[in-house]
Amino acid sequence: MTRRTAFLAILVALAAGPALAQTPFPCRLGQAGKDSFLVAEAFALVILEEPPEAARSEYRVLVRNPHPWPAAVLAGIDLPGLVEAPAEPMVIPAREAAEVSIGWFPHDMSRGRMAPPRLEAVRARMTFPLCQVFQPAVGAVPSARRAVPARGFQVVRDEAADDLRQGF
Repeated sequence: MTRRTAFLAILVALAAGPALAQTPFPCRLGQAGKDSFLVAEAFALVILEEPPEAARSEYRVLVRNPHPWPAAVLAGIDLPGLVEAPAEPMVIPAREAAEVSIGWFPHDMSRGRMAPPRLEAVRARMTFPLCQVFQPAVGAVPSARRAVPARGFQVVRDEAADDLRQGF
């Protein structure tokens, strides 16, 4: 293989990389649980070295929500040495993308015992145990109340005159 052919092969592989990374995965749509999908666009390995006692390699996936409603996603993985991310779903706004944590590998485990898993291995073993698109119910009426101003706050009082907790 000549240098020019090798160079062109690398360019083609780099150009095709992001397209190959876009993988749709199943997701429930609305209360009825209709079949739909979200898109896993890119996988990333981020090394966090500070603070030294909590140094770790984090694995993340960029998930795109093509729907006009928000979605909740939870990533899971069963891979030796990898600590799963907290079991709190990540809310992805409508028609946007967000990074979802898959898990991490503590660096103190790598001292002579095992190395962090490769990104390809994490991608192959990762699952989405929870994926739900929040489609509004048919016939739902939006709230008639005004939204709270972005720069202000709203005080809500729910007290009766005979509330024992009231102080005079």
